[in-house]
Amino acid sequence: MRTKILPLALLLFVAGLCVQCRVKPATEQGENGGTTTEVVKKDSVSEKKDSVPEKKDSIPEKKDSSEVADKAQAETAVPQGEPHKGFVYVSNIIPDLVVDLRYFTTNNFMGMKVDGYEANVAILSKAAAIALSKAADELREKGYVIKVYDAYRPQKAVDHFVRWAKTSDQRNKKDYYPDFSKTSLFPTYIARKSGHSKGSTIDMTICDKKTGEEVDMGGHFDYFGRPSHPSFTGKYSGGEVTQQHKKNRMMLRNVMVRHGFKPYDSEWWHFTLKNEPYPSTYFNFPVK
Repeated sequence: MRTKILPLALLLFVAGLCVQCRVKPATEQGENGGTTTEVVKKDSVSEKKDSVPEKKDSIPEKKDSSEVADKAQAETAVPQGEPHKGFVYVSNIIPDLVVDLRYFTTNNFMGMKVDGYEANVAILSKAAAIALSKAADELREKGYVIKVYDAYRPQKAVDHFVRWAKTSDQRNKKDYYPDFSKTSLFPTYIARKSGHSKGSTIDMTICDKKTGEEVDMGGHFDYFGRPSHPSFTGKYSGGEVTQQHKKNRMMLRNVMVRHGFKPYDSEWWHFTLKNEPYPSTYFNFPVK
């Protein structure tokens, strides 16, 4: 039994040495393995680093979207310089001007965008814009800002009006000319030439400078008929013009007259600079 046990012990001793021999290389391999592990960690770091460009890639996306927003803002911003020799962008003279060019939209008597209007910018002769700025100063002291419906109007827009007047399209008759046949609008209300094309006529109203709300004039822009006359009061198919409405119209009219503009007896919103610089010239450059 002892003879058999000794070899068995010897065998176990030798086996232990082999295990140690195997473990030591494994430890050495572990150093290499540690390097391998580091490589794996480095690989995982690389993977994480690889994920960083993904985040970096997401940054240009944000940058791109902000560039789009900046571009959109730039498209609506008022251009600098002169739109045409002798003309200015009115918002550069009157920074708080509210511009709502109706012929740049479908919100007008035709119900469609009008030829020649390529941007929502108000353009006037420099002389008219300077005179308007003085009216704006007085109105501001009273608590109001100017809102523009139309200013300089290219001849091609007037030509579009004339073409439209000869068609059967009456989509906005109820809101703009309910008491007239379309054929009667030309040439009483629509002519082949417009004072707007001379560059010193403006269609406008006023807004409360605190709330931004339009002052109620008892009737809207481009309504054809007696209710749009500045002095009109009474009921009509579109509502009623009260004494307060008339007072509002007269206040605007008086301010504009004080600053060199002529009112128009058929439209409470329409004013022309008395000493307009181009009384015989009808311009045709686009509004843009």
